[in-house]
Amino acid sequence: MLPPMALLDLSLRNFLATLAAKTPTPGGGSVAALNAALGLGLVAMAAQFTSGAKYAAVETDAANTIGGCDLLRARATALVDADSAAYDLVTAAYGLPKGTDAEKAARADAIQRALEGAMDVPQKTIDVAIAGLELAASFAPKSNKNLASDVFVGATCLLAAVEGARANVKINAAGLTDSAKAQSALAAADAALAKADRLLSQIRNAIG
Repeated sequence: MLPPMALLDLSLRNFLATLAAKTPTPGGGSVAALNAALGLGLVAMAAQFTSGAKYAAVETDAANTIGGCDLLRARATALVDADSAAYDLVTAAYGLPKGTDAEKAARADAIQRALEGAMDVPQKTIDVAIAGLELAASFAPKSNKNLASDVFVGATCLLAAVEGARANVKINAAGLTDSAKAQSALAAADAALAKADRLLSQIRNAIG
């Protein structure tokens, strides 16, 4: 098992090899968070190039976009490792002994707590990605047109983060015994995905 934050310390080549390995983590949840971080990085880059006399009227907006993306990217990168750590707890919980009634009860409780934790991280990824899409949608009409494709690719990464994280919410919610909590989480994730689709369409229209 990798120590906390180790994924971000790997080279890109080694990260990809670790991702492809026959191990439960890192998996889709970590990649969803990474997609959010990548998207935020691209939107920030486009804002960096929206500067100088030609863009004087929107430089403050560009600076605010950069600041917002930087803060969100820090949250997203932390979630890359948090997702793997949360799912490692799920794996550990399923591996607990179940020979006696007491052990079975303890194992069942541990599984439920772990699943809730594994569902919480992708919910946070969704929140970060939606906030990133909102920034991108606000900034897209003002962006340096030479960076329009970067804004759009960033936005598609953010959409992928929402959709991927939603899938992880769904699969972990399926194991919860608290059906009300599961349904609430799924409804929120579905609403977020619909919002992400709308924001991406808005960005697509803005960049032309």
